[in-house]
Amino acid sequence: MTFDWDFNHLGMMVSDKEEILEYYQSIGLGVSVGPQPLLPHIEGDGEITFFKELNGEPTTHRYKTGGAHNFRDGQSQIGNCQVEIYPMAPGPGMFISRYLEKKGNGINHIAFNTKNIEADTEYFIKKGCDLVFNVSINGETIENYIDTRSHGDLLISLRPPADDWEKAWRKNNQRHPLVNNWEFQGLGICVNDINHASDYYSKLGYLKVDQIKSNEEWKKISQNFLVSKIIFEIIQPESGSIYDNSIKQRDEGVAEIIFSVDNLMTEIKKFEKNGGKILKISENKETASLDSGKKGNILIRLIQKK
Repeated sequence: MTFDWDFNHLGMMVSDKEEILEYYQSIGLGVSVGPQPLLPHIEGDGEITFFKELNGEPTTHRYKTGGAHNFRDGQSQIGNCQVEIYPMAPGPGMFISRYLEKKGNGINHIAFNTKNIEADTEYFIKKGCDLVFNVSINGETIENYIDTRSHGDLLISLRPPADDWEKAWRKNNQRHPLVNNWEFQGLGICVNDINHASDYYSKLGYLKVDQIKSNEEWKKISQNFLVSKIIFEIIQPESGSIYDNSIKQRDEGVAEIIFSVDNLMTEIKKFEKNGGKILKISENKETASLDSGKKGNILIRLIQKK
């Protein structure tokens, strides 16, 4: 299936927001651009329904909306990719807190804007996925979280199309003089069984780009899927792979954010100068893996633009 979606952001759950934001900026990875606006700016009755535990009963909060107010998150702008840095306390509470308790800091969702949020949500429900988080204003849905975690441990967040205010805010963030010009391509998602993960993603309607293949240089078995315009590369690490720690310490989940760059060698030198660590550079000097440290439990893959 072809999903007509626009990428919105990556969601990283953390226990200390300021620590992550400051660290990413110190190594020249991402620029802190403040909390995102709570969307949309409509006066009325708001309602949030979520599951404290994914197999439990839903909890609903009701509130009045209107005016400029923000989420409690921070935003790290990495090229044209916005990473939502959302602080939670590990342990009992929302299912997001359980994610932190089990895995520590990490990316647990990717958000898209869609013109057909209700139809797209119903599509995933019919595929066997649960709706685990819903936000509405005056009865109109403005965000749904879909549980697509069976393989790859990654939730999908769906939102209506961004309004002009949000578009202007995002455009302004990307123009920040310290923001690098990296272009977001997709995610590297570690899995324990690539055949099962491939079947699952195919069932969800993700577009299969290639067949399962082995890569001796990077010591991985992988396959690419296209979700709207974003690559989901499922990765089964082999012994000695740079992804070993991710799968062994944190089990399945997003291990890597992938960007394309104008000049790979220049970006590598800048990253090293700022104190970042280079894990691996491909033999053809067209791909590099950067270690952003354990603070966010994520690797950065840079690919030389053709």
